[in-house]
Amino acid sequence: MKRLNRIAFSVVCCVFASQAVWAQATIDTVKVHQLNEVVVKGVRAAKEAPYAVANIKKSELQQFSRTGKELPFLLSRTPGILAWGENGLGTGTSYMRIRGAAGSRINVTLDGVALNSPEDQTVFWANMNSYAALLGSVQIQRGIGSSTNGDGAFGGSISMATAFPSLIPTAEVTGSFGSFNTYNTGVSFSTGLLGKHLIFDGAYHETATDGYIDGTSGRSGSYYGGLTWLADNFKVSYKNIGNFEKTGQAWNGVLASDYDTNFTLMSDGIYTYKDMDAAGLGKFNILTAGLVRNGKGDYTIVPYTMRDGSLWNKTTDNFYQNHNILSAVWTPNDHWSHNFAVHYTYGYGYYNEFKSQSKFAKFGLTFYDADGNFVKRSDFVRKKGLTQHTYGIVYNTNYKDEHWDVIGGLNLQQFRGNHWGYLTYIANQAAENQFLGSNGQYKYYDSDAHKYDYSAFVKANYRFADNWNVFADLQFRRVEYKTDGVNDKFVEQADGTYKNQVLDINEKFNFFNPKAGISYTNNGHKAYASVAYSNREPERNNYTDNYNYPFPEQEKLLDVEFGYQYQGSNWHAGANFYYMGYDNQLVQTGQLSDIGEALTTNVKDSYRMGVELTAGWAPLSWMSLEGNASLSKNKIKDFDEYVDNWDGDPLKIHYDNSTLSFSPSAILNGFIDLHYAGFSATWHTNFVSSQYLDNSESKDRSLPCYSQSDLSINYGSKVTKACGIKHVTIGFDINNIFGRCYAPSGFVWYNAVSESAGYTKDHRLSAISYIPMAGTTFMTHLTLKF
Repeated sequence: MKRLNRIAFSVVCCVFASQAVWAQATIDTVKVHQLNEVVVKGVRAAKEAPYAVANIKKSELQQFSRTGKELPFLLSRTPGILAWGENGLGTGTSYMRIRGAAGSRINVTLDGVALNSPEDQTVFWANMNSYAALLGSVQIQRGIGSSTNGDGAFGGSISMATAFPSLIPTAEVTGSFGSFNTYNTGVSFSTGLLGKHLIFDGAYHETATDGYIDGTSGRSGSYYGGLTWLADNFKVSYKNIGNFEKTGQAWNGVLASDYDTNFTLMSDGIYTYKDMDAAGLGKFNILTAGLVRNGKGDYTIVPYTMRDGSLWNKTTDNFYQNHNILSAVWTPNDHWSHNFAVHYTYGYGYYNEFKSQSKFAKFGLTFYDADGNFVKRSDFVRKKGLTQHTYGIVYNTNYKDEHWDVIGGLNLQQFRGNHWGYLTYIANQAAENQFLGSNGQYKYYDSDAHKYDYSAFVKANYRFADNWNVFADLQFRRVEYKTDGVNDKFVEQADGTYKNQVLDINEKFNFFNPKAGISYTNNGHKAYASVAYSNREPERNNYTDNYNYPFPEQEKLLDVEFGYQYQGSNWHAGANFYYMGYDNQLVQTGQLSDIGEALTTNVKDSYRMGVELTAGWAPLSWMSLEGNASLSKNKIKDFDEYVDNWDGDPLKIHYDNSTLSFSPSAILNGFIDLHYAGFSATWHTNFVSSQYLDNSESKDRSLPCYSQSDLSINYGSKVTKACGIKHVTIGFDINNIFGRCYAPSGFVWYNAVSESAGYTKDHRLSAISYIPMAGTTFMTHLTLKF
């Protein structure tokens, strides 16, 4: 906190100093903001576009940034989005789904630059908690949407735009504190125009927490620095945005079991017990590491003692990322605009993990003690990590007149990555001396990856007969993915030894993604229809986990949407209908590969269809009511599930029309907003229907429905003659007001049948983990603007 105080003091001094040299802006502010819009126009849908779109304004982003939560929790207030976090509070590692599609199927860009990790094809919302404070707007397109840069949008796309720096000197200091010792603090500033053309702005934010789930304490944050040179029709900017995290491990979730159920070890370190009486969920066991059963049906905390007498603390996930974007925007006249950007992102991360009584063979090792006895197991600590380099060029040009709005875009991106793993501790001293050597580590896997992603698109909107718009969008995308070396999985050989899985993947894809639509707008009415087709390459895990099973193929999606919206003087309503038909969608079958990973296989026919409803009414100047609903049906038409069978070969079960996993049929949001003068209060209630944890449509392996409510209260006021402070905002948030026990996500980590033991296909032996969210929590915050 002392460091934060020093940063805040320096920022305020910087702003006061800049006021002395600040010159009154002579630049047209309207043109300045139009320049900022050009940056993201290539990846966003226009107002008249025939797509399902939700827009989030700067004021909403700034208010949300004080909560310390990751952005998915703000985005989940819009139709069809589900968000959850590993530590149960929404800080740290968080995830989201759009229309049931996971993060790897959601395209995310920042100022038009793709943020998705090229290999995993997802954004890890783990160290981006303060991005909301840096952004000026966010647009969410559900479905395929319009062409964008980077990975294909098979569930939706999220376009984030950084806020334009203030033209006058400003500074802001904010701090929040709440339940589980969670704090969020940050500073930001802008020098305003220096010499009538140059602006320097920056920000630093961090969040830390003890975590709701035991062992999930951690700290994460972001920093930003920007230089902008601008004129009436030209802007050049350099932005450096960095993220960091050191958070406790929680990816194993919480095992669902009762007091008297035998427990199977899933993770490392320490185990504690908490029960949460939730209908249908049994009890939540809060898992972080090793355990001892004391015979009374409960558990005792037992830290693991290392060979030197020290105690193993906990597994932590550590990651650092730095984005660099150099961009130029030019609008030579009222009809033309150009945007060019060069970007480079560096990423580095690792985690140290304790592995209790693992086999030497699982690391490719064979060990005999001094007496010649074969030693099968020991305790280990392994360090697994990666290094990433992503760089590229983005260019867009736009022509617009009374009838035409045409955008052409080019995206060239290359990726270099390295995956590595070391053993850094072996409990058996002789084995450690033999394998780790003088440098104290043994590299047991190492692989390199290269990915080339090149795309070009042209979008054209033609306006005719005053109220009609036709839209066409053509994109070509070329993807090459290569990876070689040895993986962190080991394959058993005929002689009983284990050997690294060898990687030798070199795949190339050429995708053509056409889209078309039509819309009618008149006096608040908008009706539209669109059809879009897209392709998507497999993820890294689809290759590495499948091992020698049939190679995964590209996925294809046909998305048909139509809808109607009306915007009146004090009310609005809309409905969007969609049908998303998948060809060769990759899904888990329940089968395990030779290396023990969940096997994903292309299934020929599957679909998602539904309707998304929005409505709002402001009966009084100081009150508004809002709501949205997503009602859907998500099916696999022809699916084979494989279940481990203790009595023989794996059991194959066929389904003609099973429900896709992690796809709730209903997601509802309701809001009551009160605002008068500087006071505002927002009540939010959401409901999520039950969802299946696998594709077998079994209630035994599902999450029950839930509903929970939040309340946010804020008051802001201008201040005069108070040490340079111009505005003060105080607020108080209550999350999960009624203390509901619920889990928005989870997974099945074991599933088997055994007729001899009484476990049939309809009553299986299953082990399930939940990702529970905390009960009632509180957060209070204070923001000072200078």
